[in-house]
Amino acid sequence: MGSYGIGPGRTMAAIVEQHHDDRGIAWPRSVAPYDVHVVVLPGQEAHGDEAARQLDEGGFDVLLDDRDARAGEKFADADLIGCLFRVTVGRKAAEDGTVDLRERARGEDDAVKVGELVSAVRGKLS
Repeated sequence: MGSYGIGPGRTMAAIVEQHHDDRGIAWPRSVAPYDVHVVVLPGQEAHGDEAARQLDEGGFDVLLDDRDARAGEKFADADLIGCLFRVTVGRKAAEDGTVDLRERARGEDDAVKVGELVSAVRGKLS
């Protein structure tokens, strides 16, 4: 197909053209670089690592964002990258063991116990 000018660059451009909104890319599952983007807020690194480990062991491709950056910057970057789900690990993880699960296409947060995270993501995919 390369001789006809249909390569990875044009294929990705066509996908992005069809699957985006004002916040960035919203990858379809079949071509998403990661299934879940785990955004760890400062001071919650241990809980973030645990959430990422559970998702990885559950068979999901996980992008762990534990950079030293502001929460708003991390959220904006997560929307631009466009993974199917964003898991926000913040203060509630330490207080009551819950994280916020956001489906990129829907844009609404659901509070989920860390131990139930894998089944919650699987439930949203079916």
